[in-house]
Amino acid sequence: MKRHIWSVFSFFIILVLAGCGTNNSDSNTGSESQQQEDESITTKLEVKEDGNGTFTIKNETGEERTLTYPSGQEIEYQLLDKEGNTIFTYSADKVFILMISEKVLQPNEEIVIPLDLKTDLAEVPAGSYTLVAWSTAETLRDQKQEVAYEWLGTESAEESKGTITVFRGDENAEYVEPYEVTIDPTGDLVRQIFEEIMVLDVGLIDYRLENNNTKLILNMDNGLVNVQGSAGENIFIGTIVHSYFENFPKLEEIYFEKEGKAPVELAHIVVTEPFTRDKLFTRPN
Repeated sequence: MKRHIWSVFSFFIILVLAGCGTNNSDSNTGSESQQQEDESITTKLEVKEDGNGTFTIKNETGEERTLTYPSGQEIEYQLLDKEGNTIFTYSADKVFILMISEKVLQPNEEIVIPLDLKTDLAEVPAGSYTLVAWSTAETLRDQKQEVAYEWLGTESAEESKGTITVFRGDENAEYVEPYEVTIDPTGDLVRQIFEEIMVLDVGLIDYRLENNNTKLILNMDNGLVNVQGSAGENIFIGTIVHSYFENFPKLEEIYFEKEGKAPVELAHIVVTEPFTRDKLFTRPN
């Protein structure tokens, strides 16, 4: 009798284990199927001769596919300089509706999203960049596409003679005064200005233009410890803010960071607020 009970119990255990194995197999098959669906939707980034671009999403299968977006934003793109620093982010100065939405792609159907680069990059200095773009759909966010992008700048930049006005300390190190320098109109204007005006061993790690290019964040390195004395601090700040406000008419605020962090501590002051155009370091008239 005991032997019979044990046989029945053993048979029951085998059935349970077999059932578990079948469930795992079904789960794996589902994951593989989902992965195949993701890979069946392709993305492509193209730049046109006029300087604008397109981002294309295509359903390469014979079945319809559904794209799910976590917000009203369907596309994201960035502009990177030669060192890989982010110069521009499409969504940085935009607000999108926070609502989940879906878009159905029929077999072999494609969506072509125009990129109005010439308008979006109006305040970005001309130069050689890398354009990176991707869809914000949940299954496509990792499919980033990139192309080399030669940005010629706006018409005003193209017509520039290569001479701009920047600022430096006067003979008595009391105020800042203007002077002219020659720059490369096709180069990175933000970095060219910084390299021209910086007489101290302070390096510019990277920078960001945000809020429709009205906000400039300068991320500087540990060379900031070389800014000494209250007069030296005023000259240091004055040369920076006046030089950038002079050459970027849309700019309203300038922020300082040290190795990606704020506030920035100088020898005698802690920079906690942005600098605006009403903050003057020039000699009173």
